[in-house]
Amino acid sequence: MENELFTSITNGDIQNSIMLSTKIIFLYETIELLEVVYINVCAYIGSFISLYDISKLTDIYSALKNIIENEKLVIKDVYVIISKMCILCDIYNKHPNAKCGNMSIKVLKDKIAAQFNNNDLKLSHNGVMRFDGILPPHDHENYALATKIVSIIIRTIKSTDDISVDDGDTLVDISNKLRHIIDYILRSKYKFETKFYSSDNDNAWFLWGVFSILYKNDIFSDAFWLYNYEYKKKYRAKRIGILWSLPIISIYSHKCDISKGWNSKETLVIAKIEEISINLYNELRRKIIKENPDKFERKEASSQNADKYDGLKYIISYVPVLGSSGSGAKEATSQMNSKIKEEVRQISY
Repeated sequence: MENELFTSITNGDIQNSIMLSTKIIFLYETIELLEVVYINVCAYIGSFISLYDISKLTDIYSALKNIIENEKLVIKDVYVIISKMCILCDIYNKHPNAKCGNMSIKVLKDKIAAQFNNNDLKLSHNGVMRFDGILPPHDHENYALATKIVSIIIRTIKSTDDISVDDGDTLVDISNKLRHIIDYILRSKYKFETKFYSSDNDNAWFLWGVFSILYKNDIFSDAFWLYNYEYKKKYRAKRIGILWSLPIISIYSHKCDISKGWNSKETLVIAKIEEISINLYNELRRKIIKENPDKFERKEASSQNADKYDGLKYIISYVPVLGSSGSGAKEATSQMNSKIKEEVRQISY
Protein backbone atom coordinates (compact mmCIF):
# COMPACT_ATOMS: atom_id res chain seq x y z
CA MET A 1 0.00 0.00 0.00
CA GLU A 2 2.95 2.34 0.59
CA ASN A 3 3.88 2.14 -3.12
CA GLU A 4 0.31 3.00 -4.00
CA LEU A 5 0.43 5.98 -1.64
CA PHE A 6 3.73 7.21 -3.11
CA THR A 7 2.27 7.02 -6.62
CA SER A 8 -0.92 8.76 -5.54
CA ILE A 9 0.93 11.70 -3.98
CA THR A 10 3.34 12.07 -6.90
CA ASN A 11 0.30 12.08 -9.21
CA GLY A 12 -1.00 15.05 -7.22
CA ASP A 13 -4.16 13.22 -6.08
CA ILE A 14 -4.99 14.82 -2.72
CA GLN A 15 -8.25 12.95 -2.08
CA ASN A 16 -6.89 9.47 -2.75
CA SER A 17 -3.64 10.20 -0.89
CA ILE A 18 -5.56 11.24 2.23
CA MET A 19 -7.69 8.10 2.01
CA LEU A 20 -4.66 5.81 1.61
CA SER A 21 -2.79 7.51 4.47
CA THR A 22 -5.78 7.08 6.76
CA LYS A 23 -6.06 3.41 5.75
CA ILE A 24 -2.41 2.82 6.56
CA ILE A 25 -2.87 4.36 10.01
CA PHE A 26 -5.81 2.04 10.70
CA LEU A 27 -4.79 -1.18 9.00
CA TYR A 28 -1.13 -1.18 10.03
CA GLU A 29 -1.60 0.41 13.47
CA THR A 30 1.44 2.63 12.93
CA ILE A 31 2.53 5.79 11.15
CA GLU A 32 6.04 4.46 10.47
CA LEU A 33 5.09 3.49 6.91
CA LEU A 34 3.78 7.01 6.36
CA GLU A 35 7.04 8.49 7.60
CA VAL A 36 9.05 6.47 5.07
CA VAL A 37 6.71 7.34 2.20
CA TYR A 38 6.58 11.05 3.04
CA ILE A 39 10.37 11.30 3.29
CA ASN A 40 10.67 9.54 -0.08
CA VAL A 41 8.16 11.96 -1.60
CA CYS A 42 10.19 14.89 -0.24
CA ALA A 43 13.25 13.43 -1.96
CA TYR A 44 11.30 12.95 -5.18
CA ILE A 45 10.23 16.60 -5.10
CA GLY A 46 13.83 17.59 -4.39
CA SER A 47 14.82 16.13 -7.75
CA PHE A 48 12.84 18.71 -9.71
CA ILE A 49 12.02 21.62 -7.37
CA SER A 50 12.74 25.04 -8.84
CA LEU A 51 14.27 28.07 -7.17
CA TYR A 52 10.91 29.83 -7.42
CA ASP A 53 9.12 27.08 -5.46
CA ILE A 54 11.88 26.02 -3.06
CA SER A 55 10.37 27.79 -0.03
CA LYS A 56 7.34 25.50 -0.38
CA LEU A 57 9.56 22.43 -0.10
CA THR A 58 11.46 23.81 2.90
CA ASP A 59 8.07 24.43 4.53
CA ILE A 60 7.25 20.75 3.96
CA TYR A 61 10.63 19.65 5.36
CA SER A 62 9.96 21.56 8.58
CA ALA A 63 6.37 20.34 8.88
CA LEU A 64 7.30 16.69 8.28
CA LYS A 65 10.05 16.80 10.88
CA ASN A 66 7.55 18.20 13.39
CA ILE A 67 5.00 15.49 12.56
CA ILE A 68 7.54 12.70 13.06
CA GLU A 69 8.87 14.19 16.30
CA ASN A 70 5.43 14.87 17.75
CA GLU A 71 4.30 12.24 20.24
CA LYS A 72 0.69 12.90 19.24
CA LEU A 73 -0.76 12.17 15.83
CA VAL A 74 -2.22 15.50 14.70
CA ILE A 75 -4.45 14.44 11.82
CA LYS A 76 -4.82 17.99 10.54
CA ASP A 77 -1.07 18.26 10.10
CA VAL A 78 -0.94 14.93 8.25
CA TYR A 79 -3.69 15.93 5.82
CA VAL A 80 -2.17 19.37 5.26
CA ILE A 81 1.30 18.02 4.47
CA ILE A 82 -0.24 15.52 2.03
CA SER A 83 -1.98 18.42 0.32
CA LYS A 84 1.22 20.45 0.10
CA MET A 85 3.20 17.56 -1.37
CA CYS A 86 0.42 16.88 -3.89
CA ILE A 87 0.38 20.56 -4.92
CA LEU A 88 4.12 20.55 -5.72
CA CYS A 89 3.85 17.26 -7.61
CA ASP A 90 0.88 18.61 -9.57
CA ILE A 91 2.90 21.70 -10.55
CA TYR A 92 5.65 19.45 -11.88
CA ASN A 93 3.23 17.15 -13.70
CA LYS A 94 1.59 20.08 -15.47
CA HIS A 95 4.83 21.97 -16.13
CA PRO A 96 7.62 19.35 -16.20
CA ASN A 97 11.25 20.43 -16.22
CA ALA A 98 14.57 18.63 -16.19
CA LYS A 99 14.72 16.22 -13.25
CA CYS A 100 17.97 15.63 -11.43
CA GLY A 101 19.42 12.15 -11.81
CA ASN A 102 18.10 11.57 -15.34
CA MET A 103 21.00 13.09 -17.27
CA SER A 104 23.68 10.72 -18.55
CA ILE A 105 26.96 10.89 -16.64
CA LYS A 106 28.78 11.92 -19.83
CA VAL A 107 26.49 14.90 -20.48
CA LEU A 108 26.65 15.80 -16.80
CA LYS A 109 30.45 15.69 -16.83
CA ASP A 110 30.55 18.00 -19.86
CA LYS A 111 28.29 20.50 -18.09
CA ILE A 112 30.56 20.81 -15.05
CA ALA A 113 33.93 20.36 -16.81
CA ALA A 114 34.80 24.07 -16.69
CA GLN A 115 34.54 24.14 -12.89
CA PHE A 116 36.50 20.94 -12.30
CA ASN A 117 39.21 21.91 -14.81
CA ASN A 118 39.78 25.31 -13.18
CA ASN A 119 43.12 24.90 -11.41
CA ASP A 120 42.82 28.32 -9.78
CA LEU A 121 40.12 27.07 -7.43
CA LYS A 122 41.84 26.39 -4.12
CA LEU A 123 40.99 26.72 -0.46
CA SER A 124 42.94 29.23 1.58
CA HIS A 125 44.64 28.15 4.80
CA ASN A 126 41.66 29.51 6.75
CA GLY A 127 39.33 27.59 4.44
CA VAL A 128 41.21 24.34 5.07
CA MET A 129 40.99 24.94 8.82
CA ARG A 130 37.29 25.72 8.60
CA PHE A 131 36.46 22.52 6.71
CA ASP A 132 38.95 20.29 8.51
CA GLY A 133 36.17 18.21 10.07
CA ILE A 134 34.81 17.06 6.72
CA LEU A 135 38.02 16.86 4.66
CA PRO A 136 39.77 13.47 4.40
CA PRO A 137 43.27 13.07 5.88
CA HIS A 138 46.00 15.03 4.05
CA ASP A 139 47.56 11.84 2.73
CA HIS A 140 44.25 10.52 1.36
CA GLU A 141 44.16 10.01 -2.42
CA ASN A 142 41.09 12.27 -2.73
CA TYR A 143 42.22 15.06 -0.39
CA ALA A 144 43.02 17.51 -3.22
CA LEU A 145 39.75 16.64 -4.95
CA ALA A 146 37.81 17.26 -1.74
CA THR A 147 39.32 20.74 -1.28
CA LYS A 148 38.56 21.54 -4.93
CA ILE A 149 34.93 20.46 -4.54
CA VAL A 150 34.52 22.72 -1.51
CA SER A 151 36.05 25.59 -3.50
CA ILE A 152 33.74 24.95 -6.46
CA ILE A 153 30.65 24.94 -4.25
CA ILE A 154 31.67 28.16 -2.52
CA ARG A 155 32.65 29.93 -5.74
CA THR A 156 29.36 28.97 -7.41
CA ILE A 157 27.29 30.23 -4.48
CA LYS A 158 29.29 33.46 -4.23
CA SER A 159 28.72 34.14 -7.93
CA THR A 160 25.19 35.22 -6.96
CA ASP A 161 26.38 37.98 -4.61
CA ASP A 162 25.85 40.84 -7.05
CA ILE A 163 22.82 39.42 -8.83
CA SER A 164 19.41 40.89 -8.04
CA VAL A 165 16.36 38.71 -7.42
CA ASP A 166 14.85 40.58 -10.37
CA ASP A 167 17.27 38.63 -12.55
CA GLY A 168 15.60 35.36 -11.66
CA ASP A 169 16.64 33.46 -14.77
CA THR A 170 20.33 33.98 -13.99
CA LEU A 171 19.85 32.83 -10.41
CA VAL A 172 17.96 29.76 -11.63
CA ASP A 173 20.79 28.93 -14.04
CA ILE A 174 23.36 29.17 -11.24
CA SER A 175 21.27 27.03 -8.89
CA ASN A 176 20.89 24.39 -11.61
CA LYS A 177 24.63 24.51 -12.32
CA LEU A 178 25.34 23.85 -8.65
CA ARG A 179 22.83 21.00 -8.68
CA HIS A 180 24.64 19.45 -11.68
CA ILE A 181 27.88 19.61 -9.67
CA ILE A 182 26.29 17.89 -6.67
CA ASP A 183 24.60 15.31 -8.90
CA TYR A 184 27.90 14.47 -10.61
CA ILE A 185 29.72 13.99 -7.30
CA LEU A 186 26.95 11.79 -5.91
CA ARG A 187 26.98 9.59 -9.01
CA SER A 188 30.75 9.32 -9.09
CA LYS A 189 32.76 6.63 -7.30
CA TYR A 190 34.68 9.15 -5.18
CA LYS A 191 34.99 8.17 -1.52
CA PHE A 192 35.89 10.52 1.31
CA GLU A 193 36.88 9.61 4.86
CA THR A 194 35.61 12.37 7.13
CA LYS A 195 35.29 13.09 10.83
CA PHE A 196 31.76 14.32 10.09
CA TYR A 197 30.56 10.75 9.45
CA SER A 198 33.47 8.50 10.28
CA SER A 199 31.60 5.19 9.94
CA ASP A 200 30.85 5.58 6.21
CA ASN A 201 32.96 7.02 3.37
CA ASP A 202 29.96 7.55 1.08
CA ASN A 203 30.44 10.90 -0.70
CA ALA A 204 26.91 11.91 0.33
CA TRP A 205 28.11 12.44 3.92
CA PHE A 206 31.00 14.56 2.66
CA LEU A 207 28.53 16.84 0.85
CA TRP A 208 26.26 17.02 3.88
CA GLY A 209 29.30 18.05 5.88
CA VAL A 210 30.15 20.85 3.44
CA PHE A 211 26.65 22.35 3.60
CA SER A 212 26.43 21.89 7.38
CA ILE A 213 29.54 24.06 7.76
CA LEU A 214 28.38 26.68 5.27
CA TYR A 215 24.93 27.04 6.81
CA LYS A 216 23.65 26.82 10.36
CA ASN A 217 19.98 27.65 9.81
CA ASP A 218 16.97 25.43 10.46
CA ILE A 219 16.29 24.71 6.79
CA PHE A 220 19.49 22.71 6.33
CA SER A 221 19.10 21.09 9.75
CA ASP A 222 15.57 19.93 8.84
CA ALA A 223 16.76 18.54 5.49
CA PHE A 224 19.61 16.61 7.10
CA TRP A 225 17.34 15.33 9.86
CA LEU A 226 14.93 13.85 7.30
CA TYR A 227 17.72 12.31 5.22
CA ASN A 228 19.33 10.77 8.29
CA TYR A 229 16.10 9.66 10.02
CA GLU A 230 16.52 5.96 10.92
CA TYR A 231 18.96 5.82 8.01
CA LYS A 232 19.91 2.55 6.34
CA LYS A 233 22.20 2.22 3.33
CA LYS A 234 19.29 0.94 1.26
CA TYR A 235 17.55 4.31 1.78
CA ARG A 236 20.27 6.25 -0.07
CA ALA A 237 18.82 5.88 -3.56
CA LYS A 238 15.35 7.02 -2.52
CA ARG A 239 16.49 9.86 -0.24
CA ILE A 240 19.23 11.33 -2.42
CA GLY A 241 16.75 13.86 -3.79
CA ILE A 242 16.91 15.69 -0.47
CA LEU A 243 20.61 16.28 -1.18
CA TRP A 244 19.73 17.41 -4.71
CA SER A 245 17.59 20.14 -3.16
CA LEU A 246 20.50 21.61 -1.15
CA PRO A 247 22.01 23.60 -4.07
CA ILE A 248 18.62 25.25 -4.63
CA ILE A 249 18.21 25.92 -0.90
CA SER A 250 21.70 27.43 -0.69
CA ILE A 251 20.94 30.00 -3.42
CA TYR A 252 17.53 30.66 -1.84
CA SER A 253 19.22 31.29 1.51
CA HIS A 254 21.01 34.27 -0.03
CA LYS A 255 18.16 35.38 -2.29
CA CYS A 256 15.11 34.39 -0.26
CA ASP A 257 12.81 36.92 -1.94
CA ILE A 258 13.05 34.83 -5.12
CA SER A 259 10.61 32.28 -3.65
CA LYS A 260 7.35 33.75 -2.38
CA GLY A 261 5.81 30.66 -0.81
CA TRP A 262 2.31 29.32 -1.38
CA ASN A 263 0.22 31.48 -3.71
CA SER A 264 -3.37 32.52 -2.95
CA LYS A 265 -4.99 29.59 -4.78
CA GLU A 266 -2.70 27.05 -3.09
CA THR A 267 -3.28 28.67 0.29
CA LEU A 268 -7.05 28.33 -0.17
CA VAL A 269 -6.71 24.60 -0.90
CA ILE A 270 -4.49 24.10 2.15
CA ALA A 271 -6.86 26.10 4.37
CA LYS A 272 -9.85 24.08 3.15
CA ILE A 273 -8.15 20.78 3.96
CA GLU A 274 -7.27 22.18 7.38
CA GLU A 275 -10.88 23.24 7.94
CA ILE A 276 -12.49 19.91 7.05
CA SER A 277 -9.77 17.62 8.41
CA ILE A 278 -11.58 16.34 11.52
CA ASN A 279 -14.86 15.68 9.69
CA LEU A 280 -12.98 14.05 6.83
CA TYR A 281 -11.07 11.84 9.25
CA ASN A 282 -14.23 10.67 11.00
CA GLU A 283 -15.92 9.93 7.67
CA LEU A 284 -12.94 7.93 6.43
CA ARG A 285 -12.66 6.09 9.74
CA ARG A 286 -16.27 4.91 9.51
CA LYS A 287 -15.77 3.84 5.90
CA ILE A 288 -12.58 1.88 6.65
CA ILE A 289 -14.13 0.09 9.63
CA LYS A 290 -17.21 -0.78 7.55
CA GLU A 291 -15.03 -2.18 4.74
CA ASN A 292 -12.94 -4.29 7.15
CA PRO A 293 -15.42 -5.67 9.74
CA ASP A 294 -13.57 -8.93 10.38
CA LYS A 295 -10.26 -7.23 11.10
CA PHE A 296 -11.68 -4.62 13.43
CA GLU A 297 -14.03 -6.94 15.31
CA ARG A 298 -11.22 -9.47 15.79
CA LYS A 299 -8.78 -6.81 16.97
CA GLU A 300 -11.39 -5.29 19.26
CA ALA A 301 -12.08 -8.63 20.92
CA SER A 302 -8.43 -9.60 21.34
CA SER A 303 -7.49 -6.30 22.93
CA GLN A 304 -10.22 -5.98 25.55
CA ASN A 305 -7.76 -6.45 28.38
CA ALA A 306 -4.98 -4.42 26.80
CA ASP A 307 -3.85 -1.02 27.91
CA LYS A 308 -5.98 1.71 26.35
CA TYR A 309 -2.95 3.05 24.50
CA ASP A 310 -2.11 -0.26 22.83
CA GLY A 311 -2.80 -1.22 19.24
CA LEU A 312 -5.79 -0.76 17.03
CA LYS A 313 -8.34 -0.27 19.81
CA TYR A 314 -6.68 3.00 20.70
CA ILE A 315 -6.52 4.10 17.06
CA ILE A 316 -10.20 3.29 16.43
CA SER A 317 -11.35 5.32 19.42
CA TYR A 318 -8.72 7.96 18.90
CA VAL A 319 -9.93 11.54 18.52
CA PRO A 320 -7.12 13.19 16.59
CA VAL A 321 -5.63 16.38 17.90
CA LEU A 322 -6.60 19.33 15.76
CA GLY A 323 -3.78 21.65 16.76
CA SER A 324 -3.78 25.41 16.37
CA SER A 325 -4.59 26.84 12.96
CA GLY A 326 -1.60 29.17 13.01
CA SER A 327 -1.37 32.36 10.98
CA GLY A 328 -1.42 30.81 7.52
CA ALA A 329 1.06 29.44 5.04
CA LYS A 330 1.92 32.82 3.54
CA GLU A 331 2.79 34.41 6.88
CA ALA A 332 4.89 31.38 7.82
CA THR A 333 6.91 31.73 4.62
CA SER A 334 7.36 35.46 5.20
CA GLN A 335 8.62 34.84 8.74
CA MET A 336 10.94 32.12 7.45
CA ASN A 337 12.41 34.46 4.85
CA SER A 338 13.07 37.12 7.50
CA LYS A 339 14.75 34.55 9.73
CA ILE A 340 16.95 33.33 6.87
CA LYS A 341 18.10 36.88 6.18
CA GLU A 342 19.17 37.17 9.81
CA GLU A 343 20.85 33.75 10.02
CA VAL A 344 22.66 33.26 6.72
CA ARG A 345 26.39 33.85 6.94
CA GLN A 346 28.64 35.43 4.38
CA ILE A 347 30.42 32.54 2.69
CA SER A 348 34.13 32.94 2.17
CA TYR A 349 37.14 30.78 1.41
